[in-house]
Amino acid sequence: MNLSWKLRAQEPTSTVTELAQELKIPNFAAQLLLQRGVDSRERAVAFFKPQQNTLHDPFLLRNMQVAVNRLQRAIVKQEKVLLYGDYDVDGTTAVALMAEQLSILGLQCAYYIPDRYKEGYGVSQAGIDYAIAEHVDLLLTLDCGIKAHLELARAKAAYIDVIVCDHHQPDAVLPDAIILNPKQKGCTYPFKELPGCGVALKLLQGLYQQLNLDEYELFKSLDLVALAIGADIVELLDENRTLCARGLAQLNAAPRPAFLAILALAAKTPPLSLRDIVFILAPRINAAGRIASGKRAVDWMLSTDQKEIEALALEINNDNTTRRALDQEMTAQALAQIEVNPLFQEQFTTIVHDPAWHKGVVGIVASRLIETHYRPTIVLTESNGVLTGSARCMPPLNLYELLEKCHQHLVQFGGHQFAAGLTLLPEQLPAFKETFENVVSRALSKQKLQRRIDIDTQIEFKELGANPQLHFGRILQILAAFEPCGPGNMHPIFLAKNCMVMECKVLKGAHLKLKLIQEGSQVPIDAIGFQLASYEKDLAIGVFIDIVFQISANTYLNRTTLQLVLQDLCMSA
Repeated sequence: MNLSWKLRAQEPTSTVTELAQELKIPNFAAQLLLQRGVDSRERAVAFFKPQQNTLHDPFLLRNMQVAVNRLQRAIVKQEKVLLYGDYDVDGTTAVALMAEQLSILGLQCAYYIPDRYKEGYGVSQAGIDYAIAEHVDLLLTLDCGIKAHLELARAKAAYIDVIVCDHHQPDAVLPDAIILNPKQKGCTYPFKELPGCGVALKLLQGLYQQLNLDEYELFKSLDLVALAIGADIVELLDENRTLCARGLAQLNAAPRPAFLAILALAAKTPPLSLRDIVFILAPRINAAGRIASGKRAVDWMLSTDQKEIEALALEINNDNTTRRALDQEMTAQALAQIEVNPLFQEQFTTIVHDPAWHKGVVGIVASRLIETHYRPTIVLTESNGVLTGSARCMPPLNLYELLEKCHQHLVQFGGHQFAAGLTLLPEQLPAFKETFENVVSRALSKQKLQRRIDIDTQIEFKELGANPQLHFGRILQILAAFEPCGPGNMHPIFLAKNCMVMECKVLKGAHLKLKLIQEGSQVPIDAIGFQLASYEKDLAIGVFIDIVFQISANTYLNRTTLQLVLQDLCMSA
């Protein structure tokens, strides 16, 4: 697999043992906690059971008081408010959240999701034209707007007030509006990595507090925030961890009818994990904006009419099926482009382009290409006479900063550290390719990136218990407490050395199935390596291997056992 293994810095044994004894957990679990900054019983309780009372004061966000006052005035005067959101999961959930909550507070709002193909990302001229034609008093932009200088200036000229709720990296100069963005200069908010839907939640939380209302009703909508956090791949630390954990609890305790309808089509039932959000709910909601209209996703999330919910769920699920087919076709075409490029092996970047590619799927294809060719990747198509596309990259690079150094060749760009969108003129493409390649090669000091597995800690099988199959319930319970897992708090990955192969076979022609035992342990443990069948030719009974793995449960014929999910392996030294 051409992977490098990196063991994270390990805490001193005495510190690990002390925390393990205090919490009555295995040493490996204490090591995991210490690596995540959890070094006491109090912090462990806060980590394992995130509470809403640990959320930060919304009024620490710069301009929050002004924004709350303006929104409260709109409610009191029953003004015409338009919610304008991006067409991805973060934007559509933010619009659904705001519409749902303002309705509870007595204000019915219209909402607008731009057409990905006619208008592109962010606040569009067409969107502002719509707001002006509808005589809107207040425009709330959600998960967008931080770079919409010209568009928001038109809104102001038409006497429309604007509140921007965004989390993308701002320019040095901000639009003329009430800006809520934890990343803006001068904002002392203690957590900078909220999704757009999270910023919208903070505005609502500030409003609830100013109105002296019980926030219980607000937190019923945290399922939408959890969905945004999972889909937008933001850090699962600090406030995001609390919002995601509480949102998952809300989703599983009282799933909204819209989610139940789509889950039924996916043959999935609650309870849901964050992984289910990322791989089942989020792709389907995104597909609505990629294939048809993001507005349809908002209609679906907010609907209380069961027939309408089921009809919209079916349409959205069909959009996802179409998206999958496009994804596969375009990825194959992109890989073919790479294959015939004689210079590709010497390059530090991947840039592919086809004017016929579907604009809604280019971001997914960029991610797919990274799975095969591990380097910063841009996939471009053509729309309305300009090239438009998506970029993806990986640590230690910062994609936004890389694109900023190529700004002279771009019409516009925006995004995060690892994902971005961009637009350029066709004649700019050769110069942009050259500049982007040079910028990345300098950032990497001309060293090619290699896919790396970050290992949390090394363990012995005996740490799982004298008989792991009898202790798996407790082990899985402890590891489940680390959920929700994601950036900043990834699923724990372990290293075990000198494991003897007792059984080895290939399942379905693709997956490696092993039974392993280690000196000092009494019972062999099952291991599965998905898509690792190629290793089978080098293995035999009695061979010793080192393995990198996660721990999971495996249920087969109504019997549940502990199973190691292999990420990689090598022969023991």
